[in-house]
Amino acid sequence: MRPMWPMSPKLSVKVVDMPFGKRPFRLHIDPAQDGAEIVNGVADRVRTEMYRNIGLADLLTPVIS
Repeated sequence: MRPMWPMSPKLSVKVVDMPFGKRPFRLHIDPAQDGAEIVNGVADRVRTEMYRNIGLADLLTPVIS
């Protein structure tokens, strides 16, 4: 099995090159490939739903002030 960590610099550059408002909240890198990326994705969805339910959905999108 080839480790994924050598790809992380390329992924980081890709994210930095994304336009404002299109960058992901978090970049998941799972070098162990033990399912942490899936668990973190579920946690992000639950967090998003919770913020919407408690009226804090405005924290989910970037804003230039």
